[in-house]
Amino acid sequence: MNRIIPLIFMAALILGSCRHAGNRQVPVQHADSTAAARLSIEKEEGLTRVTVTGPWQNSEGTKHVWYLLPHDAELPAGVSEAQAIRVPVKSMICMSTTHVAMMSALGADSLIAGISGSSLIYDSSVIEGIRTGRIKDVGYEGNLNRELIISLSPDILMAYGVAGPSAGSTSRLAETGVKVFYNADYLEEHPLARCEWIKLFGLLTGREEKADSIFSSVAEAYRALAERVSAGVTYRPDVLLGAPWEDVWYVSPSNSYIGRLIADAGGKYIFSDMTGPNSVPLSVESVFRRAAEAEIWINPGTAETLSQITAADPRMASLPLFSKGNIWNNRRRITDTGGNDYWESAVVRPDLLLSDLVSIIHPDLMPDYVQFYYMRLK
Repeated sequence: MNRIIPLIFMAALILGSCRHAGNRQVPVQHADSTAAARLSIEKEEGLTRVTVTGPWQNSEGTKHVWYLLPHDAELPAGVSEAQAIRVPVKSMICMSTTHVAMMSALGADSLIAGISGSSLIYDSSVIEGIRTGRIKDVGYEGNLNRELIISLSPDILMAYGVAGPSAGSTSRLAETGVKVFYNADYLEEHPLARCEWIKLFGLLTGREEKADSIFSSVAEAYRALAERVSAGVTYRPDVLLGAPWEDVWYVSPSNSYIGRLIADAGGKYIFSDMTGPNSVPLSVESVFRRAAEAEIWINPGTAETLSQITAADPRMASLPLFSKGNIWNNRRRITDTGGNDYWESAVVRPDLLLSDLVSIIHPDLMPDYVQFYYMRLK
């Protein structure tokens, strides 16, 4: 389970849809399986319509629609102020580290007024903003500081929608005029689809051209490497993923974000036959049966050494691959307080993430490469 900071009980603004003449669809949703499936951006006369489909887990069929308008523009007929976001925004509260990463990539971190979970931030400039008090920690979940959020008067609160809205302190935010935008980037299955959400942040901050340039460059590099791997490998080693938690191994399906990365990096995920929308809880014994032939193990929880793995569960030492030491974790870039850049900047640099995994799974293809997010456990 990742460490992106969730805001679980966030008030929903269920916004109506209104079409205007002169629709022009921007190619955010298209047939390409690497495209963002939950984000649609449509340019219309004098405004941009943004639709988020399935904004939280198990919310298929739910759509949130927003209209991005210049500050001096009049509201079009049929659009209320509650549905409008005036752009470029002057301040934003980011409830996920991925939101922070996208703002930082655009050079817009000065617009961040608040974050959730200051100890888990990796970006040094944002950490400095927290230290000086320019950026406030608004808390999360049951500890959300509603009064602080209101006092910050953000143009938008970018929320991380894990579950549907419910009654509570956050459900009253909309009543005070705070515009809560559910961001579904974490539900995108392909790494490039997650990265494509930077286009939304570009529109919100007036940096549309820069966002498009970043995405195009990253997507080109990612696809080029994936194609090189596909054409150059004849053998795909079995890859074990994750680690047990309280005697349960939550297994990611092969169509998940990390499953796609393993496939593009030339590996064979040991649960490649499993697909679905969510992780599946399995017993350690059932995972062991599949892991007997695994040659590579990635993302074994929070472990940074082999001894930490066995300290958590001595049974792990019996895995055949354990004695070979071909175990890697995404903990190369960690702050003293626990901020992990893998859960932050990797969302906008899936090309670097793929390079790391290719160098791990097929080191012969990248013999001189030094991993950016990953480290080998010893």
